[in-house]
Amino acid sequence: MNQTIFQIQQTLDHEKIKLIPLEIHHSSSLFEANHPEIWRFMLSEIQTLDEMEQWVRSAVRLREQEKALPYAVLLKDENRIIGTTRLFDINLEQRSCELGSTWYAKEFQRTFVNSVCKYLLLSYCFEDLGMVRVQFKTDERNIPSERAIERLGAVKEGVLRNERILSCGYIRNAAVYSIVNEDWLKVKQGFADRDQKYQTMGIGNSPAE
Repeated sequence: MNQTIFQIQQTLDHEKIKLIPLEIHHSSSLFEANHPEIWRFMLSEIQTLDEMEQWVRSAVRLREQEKALPYAVLLKDENRIIGTTRLFDINLEQRSCELGSTWYAKEFQRTFVNSVCKYLLLSYCFEDLGMVRVQFKTDERNIPSERAIERLGAVKEGVLRNERILSCGYIRNAAVYSIVNEDWLKVKQGFADRDQKYQTMGIGNSPAE
């Protein structure tokens, strides 16, 4: 694992979803997917195309600084960008990172999309990058997000008080979770079990956590 992961960011592929390196030209597609509710617990709020372009530029800049791997979420059947996610706070020496800054178009929330994206990213972290820790943080008020992270098999480690000041001025507490390399086989099996359950039920794809 070395710095080439930033110069040549790997595309992560699945039957229905592809995670592709986020680029400036994705801004308009992401703005089309935008909805005010997306930003309720996020660090910033996007209301205009210009703000979306600035948000994307900031994410791309983090990749150039070798601090993050931002992705656009492509729905393959429709060749449509429906959201974004990223790995950030990447520490190659300590083999750790955080998974977050994730959002999807409203119609794809609580669908198979989030499960597929998390599976692709976690597989990449533990099986390709050799990570020993992947961290998640979420606003303590965002109970659905906490439950979703817990269903992945992540372990809650505690709450960081006054962890971040949001763009609206609210000072949030952040719940911190992690999955470590010793957990990965069990977490991976959980993805497989959920997929099998919903295939048997005829749903076709497990809903997001």
